[in-house]
This record gives sequence, C-alpha cells and structure tokens, in this order.
Amino acid sequence: MKQQVRLALASLLAAASASVAGLAYADVVVEGDVSPENPTDPWDLGSSPLVVNTISHDPARVTVSNRGTLISAGAYVGRASYGTGTVEVLGYGSRWLNSGSIEIAFGDSEGVVAVRRGAQVTTDALVVGAGADSIGNVFVEGYDATLTSRTDVYIPRRGVGRLALRQGASFFSNNTSLGRCRFCLGMALATGAWTRWVNTGDFAVGGGGVGRLDVYAAELSTVNARIEGDPGIGRTYVTVSGWGGTWTNQGLLRVGVDIQFGEFAGEVSVGAYGTLVTEDTEIHSRDGGAFVAVNDVYASWINSGDVTVLASRRQSPSLVVDGGGLVRVGGLLRSAPLVEGEPDEAPSVRLADGELVAAGIEVGAGDFDFAGGRLSAGVFVGDLVNTQAGELVVGDAYSSTAIAGAYSQGPGAALHITVGGPGAAPILDVDGDVSLGGVLEVVAAEGSAPFQAGDNVVLLGFTGALSGAFDEVNIVVPLADGLAWDTSALYTTGVITVVAAG
Repeated sequence: MKQQVRLALASLLAAASASVAGLAYADVVVEGDVSPENPTDPWDLGSSPLVVNTISHDPARVTVSNRGTLISAGAYVGRASYGTGTVEVLGYGSRWLNSGSIEIAFGDSEGVVAVRRGAQVTTDALVVGAGADSIGNVFVEGYDATLTSRTDVYIPRRGVGRLALRQGASFFSNNTSLGRCRFCLGMALATGAWTRWVNTGDFAVGGGGVGRLDVYAAELSTVNARIEGDPGIGRTYVTVSGWGGTWTNQGLLRVGVDIQFGEFAGEVSVGAYGTLVTEDTEIHSRDGGAFVAVNDVYASWINSGDVTVLASRRQSPSLVVDGGGLVRVGGLLRSAPLVEGEPDEAPSVRLADGELVAAGIEVGAGDFDFAGGRLSAGVFVGDLVNTQAGELVVGDAYSSTAIAGAYSQGPGAALHITVGGPGAAPILDVDGDVSLGGVLEVVAAEGSAPFQAGDNVVLLGFTGALSGAFDEVNIVVPLADGLAWDTSALYTTGVITVVAAG
C-alpha cells in the first residue's frame, strides 16, 4: 500500500518593482505496514507513536522530503519480528520532530533511520537496536544533515546497533552508551571533512558488550569518556586517524575501567594524521588489555594534565609511542601496579619511534622502555635507561632535565642538549650514577647571545659515580674566530668552557 500526500504551497515574494509567485512542494510518503495511516503535511501524530513495520514481514517505509515535516510522540522502526522498517528524512528543510524515544529494530527485525542532505531529526532519546537479535542502523549523511538526541542514546540497548556519520553531517547527543549492554555489539563511524559528533553528557564505549568507534577525518567531542572492554567477548576500541581527525575529551578520559564487570581492557589508537586532545587520562590494564597507542606518522596525543597508567600482569605496554607519533603530557606521566605483587612481562610505557614530551615522568624499575625516538622531560623520577636507540633531548621543551635516579646511555643512543647561554646550573642533572656511551650533541638555542672567552656551560651534574665516555661529541655552538670549546672537564665536573683557540 502506498499513500502519498503532495501539497502545493504558493508563496509571494515582494520586491520594490515587481512580485513573483512560485510553487514549493512538500512530501510525506508511507509505504507498507505503517501506523497510523493517512499522512498529511505537516504530519502531526499528536499523542500517537509512529510504528513502521507493525506486524508484517514485508518492508515498510516512511519518507519525508521536499521540506516535509513529521511530528511524533515516540517511534518504533522495525517493530515486527523478521521485518524491516525504514524512516528516511531527505533534503534541506525536511524535518522529523519526535518527543519521547525513537527505538529502532525489535526481535529479529532490522530498522533504519536515515537523515540525509541537510535534513534534521530531533528526538528526546534514541535506541539503535532494541531487540536481542535485532540490527539497528542510523545514517546521517551529507553537509548540514543533523541528528539531535536530548537525553540518552543506546547503540544498542540489545542486539546490534550501527551509527554512521558521513560527508559533513552532525550528531548532537547528551548521554551515549556504545556497546554497553551485556553481549551486545555497538559500532559507530564518523568520517569526512566537517563531520562532527558532539556529546555533552556521559560517554561510554563498551562495558558488558563490545563497542567500536572509528573517527576518520572527522571531529568527536566528549566529556569524561570511558572506554571499557571485556576481552572475553571481543575488542572494544576507539580509533582516530585521517587529516583533521580529532577527538577532544574534556575532564577525565578513562581507558580500561569496566565499572559493571570489573574488567580492565579497552583500546585507543591514534593513527596517521589523527589527533587526540585530553585534559587528564587514566589507563587501567590487566594482561595488557588496555592501552593508548600513538603509532603512525603525524599522529598526536596532546594531554594538558596528568596521565596515570595502572597496569598489572603486563603482557604488552599500556602506552605506546611508535611510527613517528607524538605524545605531549603537560603534567605528570606516572605508572604504578594495578595490583601489587603480580608478575609482569612488559613495561607500562614504550617509546620506540616518535616523540614523548612530558613535564614529569615517574616510573618504577623496568617500567619504561626507551627503545628509540626522542624523549623530553622536565623531571624523570626513576632510573632512565637509554641503551637502545633513543635520543634524550634536554634544554629544548624544558630549560633543564632533572633525573631522580641513575642515567645510562649505550652506544646506539644519543644525548641532545640545547644551550641558551653560560650558567652554573646543570642542564642535565642526575641524582645518581651516570654511565655514558653513544653520541653527545650540543646546539645553541635559537636567538641565544654569542659566547665569550671564559664562559662556562654545565652540561652534566651528577651525585653518584660517572663511568664510560661518549663515543662521539659534537658541539655545534658557533664561536667567534680565535675561540674554541674546552671539554677536558666534561667527565669530571660536566663543564665545557670557551677558551682561546690553539
């Protein structure tokens, strides 16, 4: 059965010297098993809910287009078992205004809500997948296509729920649960330039079920987000990648804390050109199940506050910087056991290829794997072992680095020190033993004043014993003609001095 109401609307446009009359058309179309029947435009159902596919197994559909308006008090899309229901709102000026909840897919049914090409849908609540064996789908596609949910969003409440935001679409939500129900699967995709998802309330991915969120060249904004996986069911993860792909979380980001079932898993991966922006972060991991990985070219994680890694029975790191990625921590990066006394097979933090910058780092013995890449820290609490292929950068992001522990540097590693002028304070100050090898490179800070004869620079300070020596020392700090650097005291006092050449 197909019922169609097409209303011709005339409008008169007045101008100073002429007036033109034109026609506009509005459509609300129903096909198949839809209740109530007999649509109008605007189609205001009053206190009645919209039911698409009530009892029939045959597909049922509602289409709102050509600036049409649908007003409902609740909606059930894909209500009948083994049936399929669809609501599509299409084109600029087309609207669906729903009070109450839009619930998609019950029983063994499949339901679809599609918002396309500038259309707008507003609802109080949204359930994408309402039945145990159901598949619920929401598609928001095209520039200015907008979906707004004022209260709660469940993807799904049961079964399988899928959300796709594409090509400049927008989704505004309050509280969102993605894969949070027991044994369910929730999947979400945000992709394309100008595509955005703004969630202002609770935001939970996983936690009982499996949640998967991919942000590719789109924007996601959340508050106090939680990534809560259950490894016994499947991987729960969030990925951020693509040029302009950005996830911004205000407040605390928690990865690996399943409040409902006590699991400690969940993954956040920042891929090529993606950006994660956070304030404070906690990673709770057992058996390596929870981690943040920034592991591709131009991938970056900017955390303005503290990052805390609590991990036990570590089979793999909980923070990985690799592939040329950048992690910048404005506060303290700290690691500690999730449970004391459990055996570990891997460190909590691994820097392999890329850059890690932190105001402070506090780690236990063997908990920081400096395999490669560049490390900058204002303070490092613990023994810093740089014996693989890493480069410790001092005097650049922070004017100096203090190590509360020992420092060891192997033949494949490097120490890069930037000096801004003469001074009596050590640029690298080690409260412990120092073991040296590899390369020392000293460069001048941009805009620094020329050095004069007699100027001293204290490169190294140490309270313990110093052993070994650098295999190569490169001081790339320009001096006036007739001056040279004297490094004879480098391994005794850590000082280099400007002297007369020759």
